[in-house]
Amino acid sequence: MNRELAAGLLERFEELGLKIIENTDFARISTDDALAVTLAHEHGQGKFLLGYTDTLTATSQQWRDRTLDGCRKLLLVGPRITERSAEIFRLQGINYIDQAGNAFVSFEGVHIDIRGRRAPRSSTQRYTQLKRGGVNLFSLKRSQIIFAFLTWPGLLQGPIRQLARAAGTSIGQTQETLELLTQYGFLDDCRKLSSQQREILIDQWAASYPTGLGSQSRTHHFAGDWSNLKINDQTVYVGGEAAAPVLVQPESVVLYTDGLPMSLLRARRWRRDNEAPNIFIRQKFWEAPDEPDHPGIYQAPLLLTYADLLASNDGRQREAAIQLRESSL
Repeated sequence: MNRELAAGLLERFEELGLKIIENTDFARISTDDALAVTLAHEHGQGKFLLGYTDTLTATSQQWRDRTLDGCRKLLLVGPRITERSAEIFRLQGINYIDQAGNAFVSFEGVHIDIRGRRAPRSSTQRYTQLKRGGVNLFSLKRSQIIFAFLTWPGLLQGPIRQLARAAGTSIGQTQETLELLTQYGFLDDCRKLSSQQREILIDQWAASYPTGLGSQSRTHHFAGDWSNLKINDQTVYVGGEAAAPVLVQPESVVLYTDGLPMSLLRARRWRRDNEAPNIFIRQKFWEAPDEPDHPGIYQAPLLLTYADLLASNDGRQREAAIQLRESSL
């Protein structure tokens, strides 16, 4: 690439807080070249296959077939990416940064999503994340459907009504979501999900969770003693760090219920607290194929616990999320 483009891309990396650990001269990267690099950010590091192309379009998906090893994600850089191509790249898990500052970079502990930039900005200017254009594959209802079949893979090959029931969505919404997943290459024509596409979906789903199903507006905040929980009039699922005591010493708990667990609130005298909460309660949005027959305290699905941990600003929980992903997901 030419020096001007190389300098512009280097500025974009710096603005995003990203640094390539290896000594890499962007100006020496030729079209369709590929380099194994380690991308560093204050919140973590990730291994990537860095590629340069003059046209960041959907046809660049051919890059997905070029890998150096199974641990590296793809990161493409170039002059400009269109909104349509950017949407396809995000859904396919292809990371990108263009000269204007549009970027999608996602790895453990880091999720950058910048859209709508028309021209390069000064490195002193801050970026504002713009509203997602086109189809949002991770809207609330679609996220519920993706969560259901990632948690219970057998649902993909069963009747759609069973998947819809587990996801808490309508049959129409479920059918539409499966068609979109097929259109974007996540599922094949037989509704099968490859291991590689599953990994990408887990990354994308967990990255969207803090602003969707796990958003603050959908969470009740309390403070109090949550140790040794017992309940006999409601089913409660435990998530967050309290669901991974082997990996981290828990200081808080995330609970998923059908409505607030009033008996627990009264018995434990939990108080609402938005300043220093240690109890987070969210609406349960799924119905497991093996839903328990009796009320009580149960473990939340692992994918949900992983997302809870990853969404935390606590380094201990993020580290636990990485360990959980490596060992169980």
